[in-house]
Amino acid sequence: MEDNDKLIEQFMKQSRQEIADEGFTERVMRGLPERKPQRDWLPEVWNVVMIVAAIILFVAFGGVTAIKNALYQYLDGALTQGVDIRVIFALMCAFVFYISQRAIQKA
Repeated sequence: MEDNDKLIEQFMKQSRQEIADEGFTERVMRGLPERKPQRDWLPEVWNVVMIVAAIILFVAFGGVTAIKNALYQYLDGALTQGVDIRVIFALMCAFVFYISQRAIQKA
């Protein structure tokens, strides 16, 4: 197959002819309207639909309650172990700050 490709390429190089168009191609290209970039809206709509569906399913299947219970258990365990509430609050603030910075960097 490689030999055929080389033969075709050699034939095309030998048979190449320039056709004088006297600027026709350039005039046509200048006369064409500028292409406006089309925005592909379908992926954006699909992302919004999926995010809304995920939130609805999260709430419908008790995700909020599960997270709330997990936080209560964590805080209760931490407080009974003698961890200061200010340390827990500082960790939560640091986590929220970290998540918000990651979101800003992606935007």
